[in-house]
Amino acid sequence: MRRRSPSRRSAPIRLVPYGGRASFGTAVHGSLAVALDSGPPPQRVPRPVLGVVRDGRPGVRTEARLIAQLVIDVLAGVRPYHHLAGRTTPRVFELLDSLAARMPGRSVPRLRAVRVCEPAPGIAEVAAVAAVGSRVQALALRLEHDRGRWRCAAIETTVPPG
Repeated sequence: MRRRSPSRRSAPIRLVPYGGRASFGTAVHGSLAVALDSGPPPQRVPRPVLGVVRDGRPGVRTEARLIAQLVIDVLAGVRPYHHLAGRTTPRVFELLDSLAARMPGRSVPRLRAVRVCEPAPGIAEVAAVAAVGSRVQALALRLEHDRGRWRCAAIETTVPPG
């Protein structure tokens, strides 16, 4: 008989395992915009389709690109984590110190592709690809519009744990 783990809230920052350390289905279940949907979990009723997801407006795209660049700079150790103070929710900001400077070396990351969609008013999901030296890293962000500005509420990345 399989025991159920107690319900817990997911962390706003999650490092997605790669390189054979975890099964693929486990790594992407419940993740943000970069996840591939493998269907509903067994013994669950599928959710209804919510409708068309709108592409991000130009102002949202500009802000999303800036926040994605700041996050990838923090992960690379090029920028201190407190530069994201006004651009994240308090909960994410508390976790950024442990995430800072995760990538080996000090090469400057270059943000390549950034995709933004708005699944609901005031919510934007961002998928970004960054080149860091000879490696390519994926980054997913969830932005929430709060008090007149966009703030990062969740981060998922393929950057390896330090």
